[in-house]
Amino acid sequence: MHLLLSHRGKPLVPILTSRGATETERYAAEELCQHLKQITSAPFEVRETDKLPERAIVVGHGVLTERLRPDLRPDRLGTEEAVIEGTRSFLLLTGGRPRGTLYAVYRLLHRLGVRWWTPWATHLPKKHDLRVPIQSLREQPAFEYREPFWYHAFDGDWAARNYANGHRPALTSQHGGKVEYVGFVHTSFWLVPPQTYFEQHPDWYSLIDGKRRWERAQLCWTNSELRVFLVERVRQILRENPQAQIISISQEDWTGACQCDRCRAVEAREGSAVAPILEAVNFVAEQLEREFPHVAFDTLAYWYTRKPTRTLRPRPNVIVRLCSIECSFAQPLERADNAGFADDLRGWSERCGRLYVWDYTTNFTHYMLPHPNYFVLGANLRFFHKHSVRGVFEQGAYQSHGGEMAELKAWLLAQLLWNPYQDDARLIGEFVRGYYGAAARAVLQYLRMMANAARDFQMSCFTNPADAPYLRYPVLRRAEKLWERAERAVQNDPDLRWRVQIARLSLWYAWLVNWRSLEAQAHEANLPWHPPADKKTLAERWLQRATAQGPNGWKPITHVNEAGLTPEQFVRQVLER
Repeated sequence: MHLLLSHRGKPLVPILTSRGATETERYAAEELCQHLKQITSAPFEVRETDKLPERAIVVGHGVLTERLRPDLRPDRLGTEEAVIEGTRSFLLLTGGRPRGTLYAVYRLLHRLGVRWWTPWATHLPKKHDLRVPIQSLREQPAFEYREPFWYHAFDGDWAARNYANGHRPALTSQHGGKVEYVGFVHTSFWLVPPQTYFEQHPDWYSLIDGKRRWERAQLCWTNSELRVFLVERVRQILRENPQAQIISISQEDWTGACQCDRCRAVEAREGSAVAPILEAVNFVAEQLEREFPHVAFDTLAYWYTRKPTRTLRPRPNVIVRLCSIECSFAQPLERADNAGFADDLRGWSERCGRLYVWDYTTNFTHYMLPHPNYFVLGANLRFFHKHSVRGVFEQGAYQSHGGEMAELKAWLLAQLLWNPYQDDARLIGEFVRGYYGAAARAVLQYLRMMANAARDFQMSCFTNPADAPYLRYPVLRRAEKLWERAERAVQNDPDLRWRVQIARLSLWYAWLVNWRSLEAQAHEANLPWHPPADKKTLAERWLQRATAQGPNGWKPITHVNEAGLTPEQFVRQVLER
């Protein structure tokens, strides 16, 4: 059974919201209206009313929803729970507040075939006769915090349409807001600036080799006076930021832990360097939970603080963010290659009621270098979810367009963060066919070839290209042929050709960054040296493409690594070698 929404380009049902609908519910109705217009060419419209006609699409909560489903009250639904209810006469799209109704609209549009690949590329099916199956659907996201941290994913509309709710995207009140962090990460010196406090309170900072210091050091987290100061400092910040849902109280991005007797004793007791920090964060969280019951206090299990504690448990209003930075990303994180991290995740999941993961999905020293983790991302997110992880930050190339397969990875991660139990290989195929069109077959062959070449390699998020087996000369030659085939397949379609050419930049980057080594590999293997072009020509072509204008929503590439190397600087370095 189906509900017919349009026939021969004419709308058969109005889109209704009740009086008193929230801003986000009204926006959800407008989003539905605009997309249905584009799909059907029918002039759908949104009306606000408390009168229920014989047939309608009802969006959000209010009198209309109460008449159709009085049990679906907002306070009985999860804050992001999406509900779709269909009958022969009505289609109800509602959900929890603030974002459930908006997600219900997007889940419906997704089922109708709409795909928001990137801010500049959307697939809209064309159907003059549009039918919706009579169905009941209730869904909630698998994770409460979902952040595919890639540059183009910061677009607010793209993020909302793909169910991302993290701190960085430009999500506004019409999108239902987002998870609001204050501080975000590495905040100890932001909270206790050494330039202000070290001279008067040196004992607030690390004791290292018998001397108090702050340069490349941390706080002395066991200092009782410091803990009292942190309570008042955090209280002040939260009063100034009433929108905050999470505040970070976390170590700096280096070592330098305090070696005083108190800190060492706590570390020894708990078997982890995180223990003094966690004790301090627990103290702050306990002191402030009555005044800020809606706020969580976030800290890191990162690098030297990654190991879970023996007996010390985070308070219910404390988040521990476990970081995977030491892992090999060519293999799933629960495999033997990453046994240490997997054990730590299991340990934290037993101790922490609100465990987040900070995961790494690119090569930070070479954003544009092939980084074949495509087929492990789904397995990783399933591993997280099975062990009660509640939020995931998927850090990618966040400073510029142009990260390797950035479009695929951001979209794939967004879908899996909503539901990690989807078939990720199917999702990859769906994206590649939708985004690259006739070039899809060659692109999929390329992805599989690179993933197979990396399968047994310890691929870090800082991999040196000279070490990577998937960047050896024979592999790059095969890859070059596949991208040549891909580009030929779409040569008569300017949009698809541009997408292929942008993706191909990562392969050319691999040639340029490792030119001499590749040439030596060819000679050692007695193979003809056959790069795509001579070095200077290839570098110039690469630079021209990297810095050219693209479609609406695209900006020329500005970063090729996290340190801020520009395309122009990269090419100069390449040509000077």
